[in-house]
Amino acid sequence: MISVSQVSKSFGQLKVLDDVSLDVQTGEVVVIIGPSGSGKSTLLRCLNCLEQVDKGAISINGQTIKPGSNQVKSRDICQLRQGIGMVFQRFNLFPHMTALENVIEGPITVKKIPKQEAVDKGMQLLEKVGVADKADSYPGQLSGGQQQRVAIARSLAMEPKIMLFDEPTSALDPELVGEVLAVMKNLAKEGMTMVVVTHEMGFAKEVADRVLFMDEGRILEDSKPGKIFSNPSQPRTREFLKKLL
Repeated sequence: MISVSQVSKSFGQLKVLDDVSLDVQTGEVVVIIGPSGSGKSTLLRCLNCLEQVDKGAISINGQTIKPGSNQVKSRDICQLRQGIGMVFQRFNLFPHMTALENVIEGPITVKKIPKQEAVDKGMQLLEKVGVADKADSYPGQLSGGQQQRVAIARSLAMEPKIMLFDEPTSALDPELVGEVLAVMKNLAKEGMTMVVVTHEMGFAKEVADRVLFMDEGRILEDSKPGKIFSNPSQPRTREFLKKLL
């Protein structure tokens, strides 16, 4: 479903991704861990064409994006993004729209779905993430956990084949983290292909098919959760986990 081949990315003199290669199979849940500044979020942003790679290639569901993708038509990038849902640290909901309006905006505007059909599907999705009773509430009236669950419903409304999560719980109060992770666990059980950047090691242990450890723009370790948490092969991974576990 996802193939990343020898991808590098720099911002000025700073090399953020350094020859990264990665494959993600359909239905697989891959969790990426590592210190701040290791390139985790930039890798996700490259997968969704929010950043252009300097070198290498990314293939999503058979569509390949290469460097200089200014050559890639914006129409193709839009089409690729329609198959990818992305949930950010900050919820990025439209503040002037209700929860339901946030969820149905994409299907109506981009996919040209009739409004009533979008509303029916939107309510199903809000029910799925446990906030159907907040359909008519504005983001400012919702807790952080509720806003993030609406953001997940909004992504799911576009019927993506892949979901990318960029530290989706890092902006939440600790007591709200569990409600968002529960929604993500259910998505994983349903077979959604997911790439998750997180510091929630319990989630990684329980849900991930594979855990990647990144540092200084490189993937240093790629293992099953049991292996990486109990007996990591790299000293840098051991040092990182020792501070967290």
